[in-house]
Amino acid sequence: MSNTGFKVRFDENGDIVDILGGGCLKSTPEEKVRQRFIETLINEYHYPANTIRREVPIQHGSKELRDKDGNPVRADIVVYASKAACLNRDQGKINFVVECKRNKVEDGYAQLVSYIFNTSANGGVWTNGDGTVFYRRENKDGIQVLEETPSLPRCGQGWEDEQTPRIGELERPRNVRRLLAMCHNRLYGRGMENADSDLTMDMVRILLAKIYDETVTSDTAYPHFWITPEQYKSEDGRAAVAKTIRSLFHEYAEQYPTVFDKDEDIAVGDSTLVEAASVLQDYSFVSREDDADDWDLMGAAYEQFTHVTLKRQQGQFFTNRLVVKAMVDMLDPDIADKVLDPAGGSGGFATAAFRYKRRKAIDGTKPGSPQRERRLGLCKNSVFLVEISKRLVKIAKTAMLLTGDGNTGMTQGNSLDKYSNLDGWITSHCPKGTPDIIITTPPFSGQKTESMMMDPDILKLFGFGHRPDPEGAFPTITDDDDDRDAGHGTLLIRQAPELLFLERCIDWLKPGGRIGIVLPKGILDNRTYINYRRWMLSRCKVDAVVTLHKNTFEPDTGVRTCVLFLSKPLEDDPVPGDYTIFMAQSRRVGKDSKGEPVFALDEKGSATSELDEDLTQIAEAYKTFRDIGTFTESETCFTAERGELDDNLNLNPQHYSPELNATLEKVSKFDDKPDWSVTTIGQLDKNIRIYMGPRWSSRSLVVEDPSDTTNLTPYLTANGALEQRRMTVKWFDMSRATDKQKECVRMLRVQKGDILISRSGTIGKVTYATRILADKYVISDDLVRVRVPDENMRAYLLAFLMSSTAMNLMKLDEFGSVQQHLQPRHIWGLPVPVPDSWEQVSPIIDAGKGMISAMEQTSLADESLRTNGFDSLIE
Repeated sequence: MSNTGFKVRFDENGDIVDILGGGCLKSTPEEKVRQRFIETLINEYHYPANTIRREVPIQHGSKELRDKDGNPVRADIVVYASKAACLNRDQGKINFVVECKRNKVEDGYAQLVSYIFNTSANGGVWTNGDGTVFYRRENKDGIQVLEETPSLPRCGQGWEDEQTPRIGELERPRNVRRLLAMCHNRLYGRGMENADSDLTMDMVRILLAKIYDETVTSDTAYPHFWITPEQYKSEDGRAAVAKTIRSLFHEYAEQYPTVFDKDEDIAVGDSTLVEAASVLQDYSFVSREDDADDWDLMGAAYEQFTHVTLKRQQGQFFTNRLVVKAMVDMLDPDIADKVLDPAGGSGGFATAAFRYKRRKAIDGTKPGSPQRERRLGLCKNSVFLVEISKRLVKIAKTAMLLTGDGNTGMTQGNSLDKYSNLDGWITSHCPKGTPDIIITTPPFSGQKTESMMMDPDILKLFGFGHRPDPEGAFPTITDDDDDRDAGHGTLLIRQAPELLFLERCIDWLKPGGRIGIVLPKGILDNRTYINYRRWMLSRCKVDAVVTLHKNTFEPDTGVRTCVLFLSKPLEDDPVPGDYTIFMAQSRRVGKDSKGEPVFALDEKGSATSELDEDLTQIAEAYKTFRDIGTFTESETCFTAERGELDDNLNLNPQHYSPELNATLEKVSKFDDKPDWSVTTIGQLDKNIRIYMGPRWSSRSLVVEDPSDTTNLTPYLTANGALEQRRMTVKWFDMSRATDKQKECVRMLRVQKGDILISRSGTIGKVTYATRILADKYVISDDLVRVRVPDENMRAYLLAFLMSSTAMNLMKLDEFGSVQQHLQPRHIWGLPVPVPDSWEQVSPIIDAGKGMISAMEQTSLADESLRTNGFDSLIE
């Protein structure tokens, strides 16, 4: 079985390598669909490759069939009754024909009719890669017709063979994602009988019914989840099968009354339900308990499919699977460890932890041994999830069942509520002080008010729900209900949920336990979070910090994230005052900003099947560090000492990057050189001014696409100001401006000679305020202004700020969870080497002046082109 399904192979020229003969074929979407279905026929339906042909001409009598334009008609795929028939292209011995060029099922049906009724084929298949429909040739009152049928016969079976297999005879699917997509597409294409039905949840309910049937029915008995061709043809037959499947779901759901509503049912109609069920019925979704590979691939395929579907339907996003795997690997849960995800979502961390633990149980024991059975039992009963959404709990339960059970620990509840209000399974099996490992991605507020926690009954349960005292300390809240209402200072109106989850995870964790938590990156270094960092460092040892690539959660959210790994001291043990912290910066996450996979390249520069990511190497480096206390450091993975954290308690790995700090060290060494010193930009000259403009709203002033700009004021965003030509200009109507807006515009204007530095997004881009820029334009506050009166100093500083050295130094201080930011204070404190005499650096000053002159000339040329260019002829 494959969790990703068959991958079309390509040669070095980008052509498809034919699965049947190995020849090269032009890469087209249609050919990719054909190759995937041929693979399905060979590996899932067991038809020998030597009985299959592609692009087969169809004869009508003694002549080839031709379309209305006179072109030969060729069947996309033909499956013959034997190898000899295939070699001879014997139309009298064709088993069935496959049409995969027609995008719509109606067109595919019409094409199949022309193929099948001119040959001996007993049936046909239409597929476009997303949907698949099977047809069977039948005789109705002497007339040949094609009728839909629930499934395609496997090699050796006949189209008339209606024998139902026993549970133990059902095959394991090789491509689970294809089956799930087909099932969903059947629901989507025909499930409009109930427009309000949640089709993804209906698919989950159908899967639960299927898995439950396999679980409670013995291997030698016949499945209840089954529809025969005769039942498929009649309305009464479909209704009877649908009733059985609904009953299977109800029997399962009744076991979990807190998750499933009393009257919850599969919402789509009987006919649609049977269509979806017919896709699944031939396969077994329950493996042997110790078949780790099979379970792992089955569960992973389900997770990948549901995540894509839920993101498309609900706008929800889930933790990147590579991040999940790396976090589980780094936390290394033991077989008996209680693992909890208090913000469980659809179960990604829970299933990954279960798979990891099961692998340990199997690797360390003999097949069928009592020891293996005991260890597998421990794995099942030691993974827990709490999720506030019933919908996601149902998905998580299904994921666990498809991963090998353990679904009892998937519970519905609010992890931020009182512990006593959680599900009874949690309060009895995973109460406060018992989880060995907590692994989670809590919901982020993104600083949006509507996403903040504002319930005072929740906020009062947390120290972080209160305003810290003047020294930055948060109150300690005990489990005593009365004490929670005692005087703990000012209760906040709102708080970011990720901070409350951080406090709850540390509180819930067993002494000696470990945490892996995904958080917004700003928590590591923003000054506004210093009190939270201080609180955390006083209660936990920071084992590791990993900043994640900006595409990690794209395209769903642009929040920049990190992973914190913490360990809680044993009871009565103090938190160490100094220790080594593993630091890493993930720079490759296997996908682009649109969510499309990015594959590693081989030595020839061709894409391989391996994702281009570094989280695996980061996890391996951490495990080496954890086991032996050292590892080979690199630009990606390195260490920092707890005792060397600065006054801001900066935990951002970038601040400790060997590459960036090597730059800082090189700059610092100028202090040891004769005739040189190192100072900060702000201390170069008492008359230097470093500032940014005011934050303000200009929306009421903007004029969209003006036909006449004579009386309007041009405004440049940061990117517009950084362009060599002024191609991106906004226009303000200052006659609309309030006094406050007029003052803001005045403050946003720059002076000729100002150095401008981007402070948001891609930080550190530098430009120069030319005369025209200063006289004509209002400039965005997203550029830090550096005003240097001395001409030589200005040219030297421009050359310095445009260097890779200065860029590395600015990166040491950038911060932010959504966009990277710099503040004027960072530019003020930037170290810069200064000579005793400007004559020592006259070539650098001359280069800086040359750049200033060139920019002035470019600005004048741009202005001349605007005034006297081609557009002047038109006007």
